[in-house]
Amino acid sequence: MKKLMKCVILILLLSGCSPIDTDPAIKAVNVFHALYQSGKYSDIYEMTSSSFQKVTSKEKFINIMNEAKIKHLGEFKNATLKFERSTRSLLSNNEVSLFYYSNFYKRNVQEIFVFEIDSCGVKLKSYRYDSYE
Repeated sequence: MKKLMKCVILILLLSGCSPIDTDPAIKAVNVFHALYQSGKYSDIYEMTSSSFQKVTSKEKFINIMNEAKIKHLGEFKNATLKFERSTRSLLSNNEVSLFYYSNFYKRNVQEIFVFEIDSCGVKLKSYRYDSYE
């Protein structure tokens, strides 16, 4: 039993050592912005995780994105990655959080993207924007 416990501890320690690759999540943000710009919100919805889709229907998501573009943000100009955080989990999927300062025609915002990382790649778990000016 003692030997098994040492093996489990060793596995846990080793699994926490390797960094999480954030590049796929950063690329997904670029895709998100391109799809936003072209109004392809249903394609963005297809990038979301199953947990996101459980709480938000495709129709509701498309309505939210349309309203955001028309009333709050306007067209996308550019974005700068300001901060990234990786969270390694033993009991669920790993996560990457990316914080951007983004410029839209109607407003400048901080965008926060949270991605789940699993064996199939990255899936958008959460998205929000807040004014920073």
